[in-house]
Amino acid sequence: VCDQNDILLVFDEVMTGFRIAKGGCQELYGVHADIITFGKVIGGGLPVGAFAARNEIMNHLAPLGKVYQAGTLSGNPLAMAAGLAMLTAIEADNDLFNRLADKTEYLHKGFSKALNAHNVAHTINRQGSMISIHFAKDEVVDFKSAAKGNNDTFKTFFHGMLNEGIYIAPSAFESWFITDALSYDDLDETIRAVNKVAQTL
Repeated sequence: VCDQNDILLVFDEVMTGFRIAKGGCQELYGVHADIITFGKVIGGGLPVGAFAARNEIMNHLAPLGKVYQAGTLSGNPLAMAAGLAMLTAIEADNDLFNRLADKTEYLHKGFSKALNAHNVAHTINRQGSMISIHFAKDEVVDFKSAAKGNNDTFKTFFHGMLNEGIYIAPSAFESWFITDALSYDDLDETIRAVNKVAQTL
């Protein structure tokens, strides 16, 4: 549709870039954006952001073009070194994204079993190494449907998980990001905590 109407397609890959696939959502869904934005993932977790595009778009930036772009931490050596190390590690590990997807699926199944056992209304979204629990009966596909979730239940869940030693994002609208450093023992401990907290929901 963008191509037909001579409109640039922008993908926000701040959360998904290098996390769900080497090529992010573009690789996963086979859609090629004209402009892509990235967050701290390209800095190995350090604070940095970037955008990328085809040459004819990027050439509008100075010094070739008339659009000036700069930032206080642009090209920060520490963030760039960390980002290069992270991207090099990803490139060298052909099984990384499969392992992450398997671990996230393992959590999904464990979470569902625990919440269903205690009749807790929920829906779980999962893609690659990203997962989120919403205390809503219906599918969550956007902010409007996510806002239908029970925020009081989420607050109880968050503090219950914290009491069990599991620190999740303190927002009902945030995704969990699974790291390959987590062992299956860690995942089992997380599922155990969900099962215990579910009894209070």
